[in-house]
Amino acid sequence: MFFYKTRKTNTILVASLDYNLIMKNIIPVTDLQRQAALILSTLDDSPEPVVITQRGRATAVLISARRYAEIEKDLQTLDDLELLRLVEEGKRDVADGRTLSHDEVKKRLSFTG
Repeated sequence: MFFYKTRKTNTILVASLDYNLIMKNIIPVTDLQRQAALILSTLDDSPEPVVITQRGRATAVLISARRYAEIEKDLQTLDDLELLRLVEEGKRDVADGRTLSHDEVKKRLSFTG
């Protein structure tokens, strides 16, 4: 849950900000500028990203460094799985005789030599 003071009234916002958080953790860039340390400190507590808006439009997304590392690891795993799938497909093609000679590949790619 976010708690932070507004600049104009120096009051703590809870309800309206919580509503935005439920709606995908959306905050305007001016709030980020005023309360950056507080907002950044809450990133690790929530698995959800914080969407930063400027003039009412989403312009950036903040996630914790831990979550970013998880995403990078997941993407690497997906890349590895795709590579394994392609290697297996290639092995099946070779076993089934679906291969081309070097000259045929050059001809199909329109290489001269």
